[in-house]
Parts: sequence; C-alpha cells; structure tokens
Amino acid sequence: MLMTLFLLVPTLLIFLGLQIIGSVPVTFLLFYSWLLLAPVTDFLIVKKATRRQTLHALGLSFSRKNVWTGLVTGAIFLLAILGGGYFSHTALFDRNDLTELLASWNFTGAHIGGLILILMVVNPILEEVYWRGYMHEKLAKHYRPVTVIVVTAVFYSLYHFLSVIPLFAWPYNIVMVVPVFLARVIWGYMRHRQHSLFGSIISHILADIGIMGIYLLFLT
Repeated sequence: MLMTLFLLVPTLLIFLGLQIIGSVPVTFLLFYSWLLLAPVTDFLIVKKATRRQTLHALGLSFSRKNVWTGLVTGAIFLLAILGGGYFSHTALFDRNDLTELLASWNFTGAHIGGLILILMVVNPILEEVYWRGYMHEKLAKHYRPVTVIVVTAVFYSLYHFLSVIPLFAWPYNIVMVVPVFLARVIWGYMRHRQHSLFGSIISHILADIGIMGIYLLFLT
C-alpha cells in the first residue's frame, strides 16, 4: 500500500497543480518538493543512513562509462526531438491555442526564464533521483530488474500523460506518451546495468533541452 502511494503521489500532485489549480509555478513547488523531500526524509531521517550510504543507494556513484552512455543517448534524444519538432510542429500543436493554455497556467511573463531553467536542469535531476534512484532502489528489494524498470517507467509516464493531453493535438497527445515511456525504460536499464544515475541525468537534461528548444523556436 505504501509503495503504491509513493508511485502515485507525483501524478496526484501534477493533477492538483495543473488540472485543479491551473498553475505551473504551484505545480513545480508541489511536485519538486515531494521528489526531493521523500527520499531525503526516508534515508536521512527515518533510516538514519549516512550521506555516503544515501548517495550510493540513490545511484549517485560516478561511472565514466555511464556518463558516456548518457551523452550518446542524450544527443540522440536531443536531435530526434528538435528534428521531429521542426518537421511536424504544425501538426503537433496549434501555436495560438498552446500559447493561451501556457499563459493560463502562468507559464509566461517575467519568470519564464526561471521556469525554463528549472525544466532543463532541476527537473531531470530530481526526476532521475526519485524514479531511477529512490523508487528503483525500493522496488529492487522486492521485484526482478525488468519489473522495476517497467513499473517506474509506467508511473513516470502516467503524470506526463496528464500534461501531454492538453498540450498536443489529437491523436499526437496520445502517441507522444510512447517515446516518453521508451526513454524511461532506457534510463532505467542504464541505471540497472551500470549502477549509476549520472548517465540518465545527463541524457534527461539533453532531452529536456530539446523540448525547451521546440518551445523557444516555435512558441516565443
């Protein structure tokens, strides 16, 4: 029951922030606070683990091979996102409708630069620490590696589904969840095989830079 709660809370917070409150800044505050405080509280306060034990459990151990894997996969994701967005953005979304939606979510104005920076840097770090670090470690105690990788990818994709539906035109808003899921499977596999989180963080950062690149190119 507790494990299910930890898997579902990020989705519930995204739903509350975007669908109920309708504010990206509030969503960020709720969502990232949970991603940070849940593992920190569990390891450092509840389990009273040392800082070194916590970093090791979260996969924050340096691996040169893992870093190179992250750079290569991230570069592929970055180019695929920019290329796909460049050639198909007119079909993926209506610029005016999407601009109005983002404005209604307060993803606009003087603080837009800070929000973009959060999405490109803070978001990939905290999401990887939570899903491929914290939840991977918790699930790995009870399930096989393939189950751990798939389950974390499914629940990660679940809250992206909530944000993707209103952002893109039908049927692309459904189809777009597929590459999200596949990327998370790849990052989960990297975490399992190479016992490090740095590669998936780097790859995730490059992927999010690609997404923000599409925003800057076609929505500003």
